[in-house]
Amino acid sequence: MKVYKKIMNGVAFVEKLILVLSTILIVVLTVGNVLSRKILHQSWSFTEELVVAVFVLITLLAAALAARDGELVNLSLLPDRLSEKARRILLVINTAFSVAFTAVLFKYGMDKVLTQLANGKRTFVLNWPEWIFWSFVPIGAACMTLHMIEYLIDTFVKAKEEGEEK
Repeated sequence: MKVYKKIMNGVAFVEKLILVLSTILIVVLTVGNVLSRKILHQSWSFTEELVVAVFVLITLLAAALAARDGELVNLSLLPDRLSEKARRILLVINTAFSVAFTAVLFKYGMDKVLTQLANGKRTFVLNWPEWIFWSFVPIGAACMTLHMIEYLIDTFVKAKEEGEEK
């Protein structure tokens, strides 16, 4: 279990690093574009393409990191009224549905990536292969799946450790 946790900590570190660098990129591009429009009266047309694509990556990776800590948005009205055992059962059901959702997201994201690869379609302004930007969807979905399962395992391990202490 310790090896698994080290691997997941490594994955989370890489995700956080990507989030920091992506956020810095978005801020620099957006501020640079605004300054260019106001001072030079010329817009950087490529920024919209790049910022939108990177924002998708940021959204999915942030959701994955939130899932790692069980912090995705949920309604606790029902779980708060259940016993600890029923809560864990509900967590398993919730995780199963969430993983099914991310599996669908991954599948359709990969279908789009493979289609873009086959077609050789390129972005309008940057003329980059579109599959690069579409690859952010399956990457984010895979990270979310890993962290949802990690949270489920961590919850059960913690419950087992607390049960052994009593």
